[in-house]
Amino acid sequence: MLAILLFSAVTWGPCGSLEFLAAVQEESKPLTKRERARREKARAQFPGRKRQMLIEAGHRHLELGVWCRDKGLISQATMEILLAVEVAEHQHPGAQKVLNIMRGYGEAFWKKRRTSFPKHLLDQYEKRSAKVVQKNIEERYAFAEWAYDLGLEEGEQEFRTLVQRLDAPLEFDSRERLVIPGGSVPLELSQTLRDEAVRINDRWWLRDEFLRSLPEVEALHEVENDRVRVRTLGSLEAAQGVLEACTALLPVLAQDTGGRPKERLNLFLFASDEGYERYLTSQGLEAFRSAKGFALSASRTACLNATGLSDEDLRALALHELTHLFVYGITRTRMPDWYSEGFAETYGGQGCHHREGETWHFHGSMAEHRLARLRRPEHRIPLSELLAGDALTFRAQGERGLDFYAQSWAWLRFLRTAAGEETREKLAYWEAVCRGKALGAVFDKPTEQGDVQPALALFQELFGADLDRLEGEFQAYMNSL
Repeated sequence: MLAILLFSAVTWGPCGSLEFLAAVQEESKPLTKRERARREKARAQFPGRKRQMLIEAGHRHLELGVWCRDKGLISQATMEILLAVEVAEHQHPGAQKVLNIMRGYGEAFWKKRRTSFPKHLLDQYEKRSAKVVQKNIEERYAFAEWAYDLGLEEGEQEFRTLVQRLDAPLEFDSRERLVIPGGSVPLELSQTLRDEAVRINDRWWLRDEFLRSLPEVEALHEVENDRVRVRTLGSLEAAQGVLEACTALLPVLAQDTGGRPKERLNLFLFASDEGYERYLTSQGLEAFRSAKGFALSASRTACLNATGLSDEDLRALALHELTHLFVYGITRTRMPDWYSEGFAETYGGQGCHHREGETWHFHGSMAEHRLARLRRPEHRIPLSELLAGDALTFRAQGERGLDFYAQSWAWLRFLRTAAGEETREKLAYWEAVCRGKALGAVFDKPTEQGDVQPALALFQELFGADLDRLEGEFQAYMNSL
């Protein structure tokens, strides 16, 4: 049994917010000796109070992670244990210890490994997770209010952190204060935040990490539900079509992976090549020029260049990138590109999905024009190159990039369905250990920038002795597609 350190809750003193004019006047007054003493005392207390708040927040994630472990929810447990360390900003010694045990023990750490994931169990996890998040927000609000009302500069940043995590349009009360869970933002700061906001569907939103990278965008449109959101600078009709396809895919991904992202997934549709190129240049993402889309784990946003794409091709691109976002939302593991792209093509590849009336079907075979190239030996990528391959490097080679994506799809499908029961078991074990140990995850870096080598090394350890045989069988499999 894991030893969990319990930390006592801290009660912060409530303080009311001041009106804008009163705040300005109050700020202009010289502080009395007593007020200076209170501020200095608060400044001295700030690091300790914040550390205690962060530890308690991290501890809630740790307890939830242990619950997930006991239920056999490996991806969720791993994510919560990582969050326990990160939310506590590495100051919770118990969380760090559990993380080290998890990564060191591997399969032995998990009490059970599920092969099926009942909906009621995932629902239970979501409810518990929501309670953890809500409690953390409430305590951070109390801390922000305490710091702000005592005149500490850090108080404004604490409020900004809270507002940034709202994922909702800005709402103001009758006194023009921004309303957030737990209370309201002081008036002066509320007005500043409104000035920084962007108009989406004629409502004010604080710019999230992604929208801050598009300062020239003053207004846009969106369609959404509680799981996914599509924002666009172009056709709202196209955005609606993307939303419908992505919404249909989400329960399939949940069933296949046994997880659900904790936060809503975002897709952003650029309406011109110029806007897409400008964004790539401003963010140092020129490597993606050869791609019509890509996913960013940090902002939970997939960027799609809709220019020149048919509705069908845009939906395929959206399903592919949504799959990446979904995986980022349930694991921090850095998987090899052949696996990541093969998995995304399983749902978003041309021909791998289709719609009959109101019903969507997934897991289909890739379109014939993609398969025809796989049957020609001159287009095949040697397995050693495929397994170590970098998707963007292949993308930059034109049609060679399409071959990499199609062959990655075929290789993963072969391992899952045609390579025999022993190989399927090895693949499932590899996936579970990669996710369970969060292989390749690097703190303070986006998932896609993690280290791919640990997962590659484990794959080689499990499959290396069989790769020559498997490559021969795979060649015959591709000919049969």
